[in-house]
Amino acid sequence: MKGLLRSVLFLTSIVCCFGVAAPVHAAGDEKIIFLHHSTGWGVYSGGDVPGWFAAYNSAHGTSYGMNERSYPDSPYPWANYPYDYWNLWLHGVCSSDNVNIECLNTLTQKFDVIIFKHCFPGADVLADTGSPDVGSDRKSLENYKLQYRALRDLMDQYPQTIFIVWTLAPLHRNATTAANAGRAKQFVDWVKNDFLTEDAKRHGNIFIFDFWGLAAGNDNFLKYAYEGSHTGTDSHPNQLANQTIGPLFSQAVVDAIKSFNASIDTTPPAVPTGLTLH
Repeated sequence: MKGLLRSVLFLTSIVCCFGVAAPVHAAGDEKIIFLHHSTGWGVYSGGDVPGWFAAYNSAHGTSYGMNERSYPDSPYPWANYPYDYWNLWLHGVCSSDNVNIECLNTLTQKFDVIIFKHCFPGADVLADTGSPDVGSDRKSLENYKLQYRALRDLMDQYPQTIFIVWTLAPLHRNATTAANAGRAKQFVDWVKNDFLTEDAKRHGNIFIFDFWGLAAGNDNFLKYAYEGSHTGTDSHPNQLANQTIGPLFSQAVVDAIKSFNASIDTTPPAVPTGLTLH
């Protein structure tokens, strides 16, 4: 189990040279928000994430506060792809007067941990045009990467907040093409291997939960065993998937919090011999 968790949670834990301030809540008391749509809700409810956290808190003397929210929601379209998080949080379409489209600056004031994911249509990745555009809602590798880089820079501005980003949710084999699913896998690999390292900067508050690695088969489609129907096109993972992944997701959240807290050096600097602090 430990090996599996290590394989699905890719994390960075190096603190920026300027240091990271303490979290809003004390360690073990972090408040968490999971921003999702239907696939996320399936894992959260079908995988009994609330029950997992209640049992963990009871056994370990912690009080992690796990919350969930359908996001974004009305008045924004039911879309949560890389473009949409960029559009809400960077392009300024958000409004902190409405929790359905809340801006990041107030989310970070309320929660120590922010988790966000994309719906499975985000894995229907089209071919690049050769003209990448951060403001385009075309689902393509070139646009996704620009939008993620912009989001990465934004998350860097909130070093006290832990961000956990899900990799893409794979599509049913009857709902996409092999070429589009292959490009989705390319994006997942980029997120896991290059997203947090390509700029040679430290992103110690950003973690990646590899949902794709748990839910997708070697063919880059939703695993056959996780299909709700073997003849239809519905890409929602079934209850077996939810029950399998829910506890792994929950543990990965706790692991990210612990890793982040461990990376914060709270030890006062040593006083050189012969010097006195005033």
